[in-house]
Amino acid sequence: MTHQIKPESDNITQPYWPTLKLILSSLIVFNFYLNLADKNKISFLIGIFDLTLIPMFVFIVAFVTKNATWKSLKLSLLSSLIIYITFQTVDAIPLYFSGELSLKLYIFEPQNGVWFFLATPVWQAFFLLLPPKLKSNRLILFCILIVSLVFSYLASNYLINLSSFFSIIIYFPFFIIAYLINNEKVSSLRKKPYFIIVITTALAITALYHEESINRLIIDITKTDFISSFFVIYILKFFISIVLGSSIIYFALSTDKYAKVSNNALGVYLIHPIIFFVLLQTLTYFHVEYSLLVIILLTLSTISIALLLAFNSTIHWFIEPKLNINKLTH
Repeated sequence: MTHQIKPESDNITQPYWPTLKLILSSLIVFNFYLNLADKNKISFLIGIFDLTLIPMFVFIVAFVTKNATWKSLKLSLLSSLIIYITFQTVDAIPLYFSGELSLKLYIFEPQNGVWFFLATPVWQAFFLLLPPKLKSNRLILFCILIVSLVFSYLASNYLINLSSFFSIIIYFPFFIIAYLINNEKVSSLRKKPYFIIVITTALAITALYHEESINRLIIDITKTDFISSFFVIYILKFFISIVLGSSIIYFALSTDKYAKVSNNALGVYLIHPIIFFVLLQTLTYFHVEYSLLVIILLTLSTISIALLLAFNSTIHWFIEPKLNINKLTH
């Protein structure tokens, strides 16, 4: 997997994807800390983040690696395994100190989003196995998307509690979306009038805010069993994710001005859980309450520390392993 992502096109209407990934990583950190606060007050904001951040991450990786080959996949697979094992081990440290760590948990339960680095090769392999004619057929891709949404629904409702490995199934529809969209469509989106994007986004957020009322309405209208009704609701939330993700793409920066920092987005994504653990242990020791100001300060501190650590050459190698394949194959 190539982690220093470059834009597919030099067209100014294309976002600079690494900067967007850094923003998403930073918001993931913020969301991490938000879950410590009173969820009765901020559950709606957490819901928006849950529908947007990881799905957008998946979409970006799919969008910029659509031209992956079996050769590039084989070369990146070992790097993905190194990243997974390294940060699965690092994220096991808090479990060790809390007495929750077990061999079964370490092997079968990916921690803090590291499943993503095993998921990407799996998703890429799926599309490499598809004949080129099928990958270029939008109707076929749409049918695959519908089937994947059914499996995603089942995994999110019945399997995810068994292991977060099932996130690979849950987020696969967002990987497929990238194959239905090209540079021209992204450019077209970013040229839309400002008010259209704002109104569409506001409608999506409003729909999410009135989720319970809409759920009851859908159940009353469909007059079907609960499982069918809930699947319709799941599809609606999927489209809300797409709308929110589209608004992020619309407002994303095109400049590579912050390229050096932006290319360490994965460092923030991977390192923040262990920083989170250390900072929380410190705050617990001093009996500090998690007010909004404290959460914001924790977020900024975590992002800054993670970026500083990511610039360290040794740590950076584990975030983006550089392997001499020629030596490995002799």
